[in-house]
Amino acid sequence: MSSIVAKTKNGRKYYCEVQSYREGDKVKQRVLKYFGTTDPRKDPNAKPITKKSVVATYRFGDVALLYHVAKKINMINVINQYMPKRQGLSLGLQVFLMTCHRLLDDKPSSTNLPRWVKTTHLPFLLQFDHERLTLNTQVYTMDKIYDEPHNVDHMLRIAHDLYMNAQELLGKEEHTYFYDITSTYFEGKCCPIARLGYSRDGRVDKLQINIGMVVNGVYGLPVMTKVFEGNINDATTVYEMVYYAKFILEKDKGMLVMDRGMDSEDNIRIMDTTEYDYVIGLRGTHSFAEELKLKTDSATNDWDTLNNDGVKIQLKKFSKNLFGKRRIVLLYYSPKIAKEQQELRAHRIAQAVRALKSARNLTLDKAKELVKGAGSYFIFTETSGGVQWSVDQVAINRADRKSGKFCLITNKDVSPKAIYELYFSKDKIEKGFRHMKQDIALHPTRKRLTDRVRVDVFLCHLAYLLLVLAEQLVRKEKIDVFWDALSSETKEIRLLEYRDAKGRTDFQPVTNNEIQKNIVEKLGLSRYVPVVTTTQK
Repeated sequence: MSSIVAKTKNGRKYYCEVQSYREGDKVKQRVLKYFGTTDPRKDPNAKPITKKSVVATYRFGDVALLYHVAKKINMINVINQYMPKRQGLSLGLQVFLMTCHRLLDDKPSSTNLPRWVKTTHLPFLLQFDHERLTLNTQVYTMDKIYDEPHNVDHMLRIAHDLYMNAQELLGKEEHTYFYDITSTYFEGKCCPIARLGYSRDGRVDKLQINIGMVVNGVYGLPVMTKVFEGNINDATTVYEMVYYAKFILEKDKGMLVMDRGMDSEDNIRIMDTTEYDYVIGLRGTHSFAEELKLKTDSATNDWDTLNNDGVKIQLKKFSKNLFGKRRIVLLYYSPKIAKEQQELRAHRIAQAVRALKSARNLTLDKAKELVKGAGSYFIFTETSGGVQWSVDQVAINRADRKSGKFCLITNKDVSPKAIYELYFSKDKIEKGFRHMKQDIALHPTRKRLTDRVRVDVFLCHLAYLLLVLAEQLVRKEKIDVFWDALSSETKEIRLLEYRDAKGRTDFQPVTNNEIQKNIVEKLGLSRYVPVVTTTQK
């Protein structure tokens, strides 16, 4: 028979339930339950305090955040709609795990995935065995997303559905999109679509693929991503991306903003055909753009002005008949950039002059090599006595008049300021490529088969979608952090597994500062703490 007794320590009473027993000739008491300072005789809701010990710790904060985002856009169910059903782990769940692994692990790979998943709380929360994430199941999952020989391609549809869910979640419809292309290199020489080409990573000695991506204008949400051969010209990728957007994803209207390199006449006519609005940067290879730069005096008073972070920008809009249609050309001039370009040009010319003056037995080939990078500002003449040279001041004057001047082309007759600001808001897509390469481990690409390479890039697309949404949801709760700080803070939020003397298990998240506490509380991440209903022995 047990009873409640009170013991006084340091002037405070502590209550416990005890049971008497005899040991030899002595009567002793064993403590059955501790109630602390609460008297269970007066408080019927009093619960005993159990002694627990930590038996394990799991990765929780960043994983729970991404799972929270995935649930918000119904990611796992959307993927399962397009994938075959099978026993065990759904393919949608496997894709989610592979995506999180790409974003959160320091060394993501097919081999490391089971090990990484084991360190998270997801097997307890979702009730699955991490050992079932074998290399074969991962390959099977990738083949069910994209398998060209069997005409299987679910990537665009999945990306579209998730984008629409994400846009609805953030609550603002958007018809402005940015398109750009980047490259990523390979370690090896086995991939059929890998080629030597213009490398944005500076790895000219490596085979590479090119990746085109479309993001929306407000949040930078990725809409679609496509893989191209490594030596493809940027301008030739526009037709395929616009075709998919218009006829596969059925986007009837939109404003597409593209960088220089996409400004071919064919691409502009394609935009006319699809009836999409556009703003495209113009290269200096267009004669009409060069003519505008030369003939337009930056010192006149008929320019619009814009203050861009303390830097003065001058804007002038022209209406011209180009490529068979009336179009708007915006010429913008930056005095700061003009000065930098002129100083750099003068430095290169001075270096070349010094090299030519000190050269002996000068030949034409040797002279051209010495002035490399500034050759257009020199005139060479071969004579019987060698090579004579002079600085071409006319060419320098022409270059000075064009310095700091750039052109944009559009079909929208809006203010010069609106055109300029729209074009330079394309930093969202540059941010996307930076995150994909640095945070999502896009390169170097280690897959070899073409289909697997395409799916690997698609997983990076999904990871970037979760990254952007995580940023937006956190900032929506007035927690002013971007992904670099957000990932660092959530990575430190751990989940501790406790076990008491009777083998009962319990989980509890642990935060270390106010930011981590706010992330858990305001986003409701505690709902993803596993609930254990069995007793472990």
